[in-house]
Amino acid sequence: MSRLNMRQTDVLLLIRKGFRNTEIAQALGLSERTIKWYVSQLLLIFDVTNRTELVGLLSPDDALERWYDAHPPSERSRRGHS
Repeated sequence: MSRLNMRQTDVLLLIRKGFRNTEIAQALGLSERTIKWYVSQLLLIFDVTNRTELVGLLSPDDALERWYDAHPPSERSRRGHS
């Protein structure tokens, strides 16, 4: 599996939380079109055909999700990360 960049990780974790593309776009301050592109890239990276399969591949260990909750995208961007 390819290593995901921070934005791909943001999108993936929000998908896991059940967010729709419009909600992901709003949460990350991006356009819905951009989110659709990220989702397409994640489907290719993980070699799946839909979001349900994508979420099904994720480990039940929620360590990454706990980290994400503690470091939301808006907080990371204020620190100069993107």
